[in-house]
Amino acid sequence: MNVRRDLHPILLFCVAVLALSLNVDARTGLARDAAAAPSPNGEVSPEDTDSHVNKPGTNHSVLWSELGLFLALLGMLAYVVNVRITRSLKEEKKAVKTSTVGGSSPKIDSPVKEVKQQQEQEQEVGRQSGLVFFVREEEQFKLENLLDAGADMQNQNYCSSLYKVQLNNNGVYAVKRLKKLQESYDDFDRTMTMVGKLNHPNIIPLVAYSCQGDEKLLIYKYQKKGSLLSLMERYIEGKRDFPWKLRLSMAVGIARGLDHIYRSFEGSETIPHGNIKLSNILLDENHEALISEYGYSNFLDPKSVCLFSNNGYTAPERCLSEQGDVFSFGVILLELLTGKIVEKSGLDLPKWVKAMVREEWTGEVFDKEIAKVGMYAFPLLNVSLKCVAHFPENRPGIGEVLEKIMEVCNAQEDFSCSSSVESSSQDGHALYSVAEEN
Repeated sequence: MNVRRDLHPILLFCVAVLALSLNVDARTGLARDAAAAPSPNGEVSPEDTDSHVNKPGTNHSVLWSELGLFLALLGMLAYVVNVRITRSLKEEKKAVKTSTVGGSSPKIDSPVKEVKQQQEQEQEVGRQSGLVFFVREEEQFKLENLLDAGADMQNQNYCSSLYKVQLNNNGVYAVKRLKKLQESYDDFDRTMTMVGKLNHPNIIPLVAYSCQGDEKLLIYKYQKKGSLLSLMERYIEGKRDFPWKLRLSMAVGIARGLDHIYRSFEGSETIPHGNIKLSNILLDENHEALISEYGYSNFLDPKSVCLFSNNGYTAPERCLSEQGDVFSFGVILLELLTGKIVEKSGLDLPKWVKAMVREEWTGEVFDKEIAKVGMYAFPLLNVSLKCVAHFPENRPGIGEVLEKIMEVCNAQEDFSCSSSVESSSQDGHALYSVAEEN
């Protein structure tokens, strides 16, 4: 309590007034004694005797006036002390009430809340400096460093430009400059913050973003292994191998990344990808699939060429949704199985594959590398055709797709020659029925 500390000056003042009063009384008494003292010759003057005899009430009146003054001062002090004590008690009671939860125990911030507050403060500092980071402090840099560094343009279209930037700290980054976006600063900031907090080995992490008026930048670590598109192009040109196991690994990685995206936003606003294609699947150092270009498709104008372009990956309903991403993923699965590239040719691959299956030329669908594994690829082809069903309600969810692909991975070791031959006709009928239904 602070009452004791507040009373110290009051008590000192009270003692000072009391001492002053006693000093005045003492001086008055001394004056009276001096007046009544005998003369040096031992005689008392008649005037003095008469004066004291004639003013018997003088001493009493002085004492009563001093006593009244002292009592008045004492009453004032008592009032001030009472006001101070009451005020202090009210303040302490209010402080205790606001610092308790349910009127019982003090409210203590949890470590998680403290970390969250620290992250929000760091992000606020980043917004003021032009960049909001999602990496450790030692990996961060200033916007001026980024703008002053040399940049090599990698790709450009109507809606964005992609640059390879080498910073002085030997860090190499891919910087995406966005154009033609329709959104407010708050919407962009909220969405990119959600995307930046995603953490999955099959989603390329967002290093930072910048939103300065119409200038919006997304910054990633540069992936020198390239994309799935470049890998397939080199394979078609005969410059590298692309075995079945690596293709199956790519399918699993992409499905896992998409599944993580949709599970992360359960119960809240879902952010579809909207642009799944070979060039947006990057490769890390271990040739693991990394989903890129995620988080901003819903800011693009649906009427512009940036969204729902006729690139062969867009679902017939042309809308941003999980079913739309499943369709695009199904096209990638067909590309992995057939060895045909849709992105630059504009080939309607689902239509071609369904026609081949309908004519019972299913074996001619597979690429020469896939043909080496025999019947192992048929279950994956069946999953692909379900993903590219014409109507979205006939497509499976991405979680179900991942489950089916994992069954293909786990079942390979159990396949035998007899079971493969037996499953050939069964899978062929299943594929035929899927193609007829859609």
